[in-house]
Amino acid sequence: MPIGRRDLHDLLDERSLPALERSIPWESLRSRTRAARRRRRTMIAVAGVATAASVAVAGTLVARPEPPKDEEITASSPHQLPSSYEEKDGTVYRRLATAVFDPEGGRPVSFDVPVTGRPLAVMADCPTASMSSLQVTARVPGTSKQFGLTPVPFLMHVCDDHRPTDVEPLPTGTRRATFTIRRPKVAGRPAEPARTWRFAVYEWTPPATMRPAPPPVAPPAGIGDPPEHTLLTTRSVTWPATREVTVAVPHTGRTLAMMTYCGGGIGGRLTEEVWVNGRRTKIGIRCDNPPSERGGSYVVLGAVRPDADGNVSIRVKVSSVISDYERRPGVLTVAVYDTRSQR
Repeated sequence: MPIGRRDLHDLLDERSLPALERSIPWESLRSRTRAARRRRRTMIAVAGVATAASVAVAGTLVARPEPPKDEEITASSPHQLPSSYEEKDGTVYRRLATAVFDPEGGRPVSFDVPVTGRPLAVMADCPTASMSSLQVTARVPGTSKQFGLTPVPFLMHVCDDHRPTDVEPLPTGTRRATFTIRRPKVAGRPAEPARTWRFAVYEWTPPATMRPAPPPVAPPAGIGDPPEHTLLTTRSVTWPATREVTVAVPHTGRTLAMMTYCGGGIGGRLTEEVWVNGRRTKIGIRCDNPPSERGGSYVVLGAVRPDADGNVSIRVKVSSVISDYERRPGVLTVAVYDTRSQR
């Protein structure tokens, strides 16, 4: 018996009504999705252990040998953990191994990394910035020494800078290292969100011919809103030709502030030492990246006595335990500020 179009629409509406009136089980669907992801990660972990004979404790490891020489260099941001990429100074980073850290368990994750003698660095794909203080260490067969990150021992800036953090140099001849990622125990730490963190270990190689250093980034004319610190003087030098800067300003009795930073491939990657009137201070650990629209880090020197000439002399020296930074260009800038308003 033929049926008209209107009758067909009415019939379809009648059959669809129960489904339309029933609410969508969003929470159930989300739970099933999370369970499927956990099963998939478990299957990958089992396959990685069976085929690579690597160790993964409470985490997933995917280790891979050195990529072929003709592999295309990607232009992806390094925080996405590409197989390889190139930084602006021509340094090529190649991924050696990846690992997964599950904050729900919180247990350390250990995994083996094949190394070739080139400098190593660790990068993270950060779902949040709350765990950027994770500790990464490496051990080498035959030695009891534990190798950490440099110039700071934690992944404190990797999520902000979206650039790898260097590993201390391993002994000459090392061909394998066991890396461990752990979360330091801190009393009163809030529970972390249940999001998976991905990590990768890279080796890097500077270009055969070092490129010119980038131009220095001008320091801000004032610090604060309204400006509490006013720029007195600034000086920039090119790394690695020059390793330190010395500036002298007249002693006015007012408080001085100082901003130091490194640009180019050395930004945030060199160790910094500071002397005031010839006396070593505890200021700084690493030479920070240049200031941006988010501002820049600075220190207030406090009450400083003048030297014999009635000046205040500030000397800043940068260095690295990784010799390959001799082949990466950069700029060191020191800016000194006068605090006009005294509290």
